[in-house]
Amino acid sequence: MSDAAHALKSRYFDRRNALLRQTAGPDRTAQGEREWRTLETLSRLSGYAEVMQPFTGRVVDAGCGDRYLESGAAARGFAYQGYDIDTLNFESDAFPLEAQSLDLFLSLAVIEHLRDPGLFLSEALRLLRPGGAVVISTPNFQQDFRNFYNDPTHVKPYTPLSLASVLKLAGFVDVQVYPGLRCKPDWYYRGKSRFWKARYLLPFRGDNRLAPDWLRGRATSMFAIGRKPL
Repeated sequence: MSDAAHALKSRYFDRRNALLRQTAGPDRTAQGEREWRTLETLSRLSGYAEVMQPFTGRVVDAGCGDRYLESGAAARGFAYQGYDIDTLNFESDAFPLEAQSLDLFLSLAVIEHLRDPGLFLSEALRLLRPGGAVVISTPNFQQDFRNFYNDPTHVKPYTPLSLASVLKLAGFVDVQVYPGLRCKPDWYYRGKSRFWKARYLLPFRGDNRLAPDWLRGRATSMFAIGRKPL
């Protein structure tokens, strides 16, 4: 990454964290808990719920921002380690951790900022114990192509097929891709029309407090979850 590109991403990181600090407090903690509950659903649907029951008890949050996932990690028995652009360059730096030392590698809304995710994903594979899981989230370009490049630090879009492919090429197995819904019934995450359901059956965003809960949560993002081979 060039110095200019890194400087742009650093300014973006600073601005984003400043905005997050304005919303810190109970709402932000609740958002973190919602993410963890969603991750538990996705791991169960993928057939390996045990990844949320840690063995070594360690999780890395790559792109941690304000570390809003930390309290939920602790509640589930994970030792939490967060990294972001202020501590690590995900395109050129290795993580300062031992191989096979993690149960779970999380990275929410990061991979679309990386021109080449090769090192990032190879590091995730190196750090995970056999059977450990990686969870990646990113915009679904098929559902959100009109807005994707409105963020000037977005450089690489993904579709469900390309996201699954890049994880498999990196060495992960049992890869599944789900819509970026939070805490919805199982049927929303299943079936060939699952991304359509996430985009069109829920007319309101999750942060629309005026809409009833059953009509909120529209998602144009996606999660991919995979495991390191045993």
